[in-house]
Amino acid sequence: MATPPLFSHSLFTLPFSHATDFTELADNCERFVEGLVECHDPVEKLAICARLSACLALLQPTLTEPVPQHLQASLTVETLPTRSPLFEPEPDQMGRYCQLLTHLLMSKTLSDEMERVAGDLLQDLVGYFADTLKAPRWLKTEDGVMVL
Repeated sequence: MATPPLFSHSLFTLPFSHATDFTELADNCERFVEGLVECHDPVEKLAICARLSACLALLQPTLTEPVPQHLQASLTVETLPTRSPLFEPEPDQMGRYCQLLTHLLMSKTLSDEMERVAGDLLQDLVGYFADTLKAPRWLKTEDGVMVL
């Protein structure tokens, strides 16, 4: 079976620009990451990374702007959701994330700006990792010890 041409893939034709709403940019970022994880072709991976980077670059300045009027209704609810976004990787995965960032910083391939960002991320992740590992796991009660 022939491989489809590189730019016929929907990720490469997904339109976005500086006028795209932040919610749509966030959706696009998720699509790009999903495509990146599923992709095995190095050229396509690089192209998807470039699209993700461009989308993130457009998304970043919108984070400090007020929510546009036309999006306020879609972000307003009558009852709070039962689930909130959480970041709860397994400890072994968190350890791999920290190790990857450490190796990336040691490689000295990042610009000074990106090195600072990676260092900040590593600091936050290692702090979270350490807090998670040192968190209580059992609770003493009148009935004995309970697993948390």
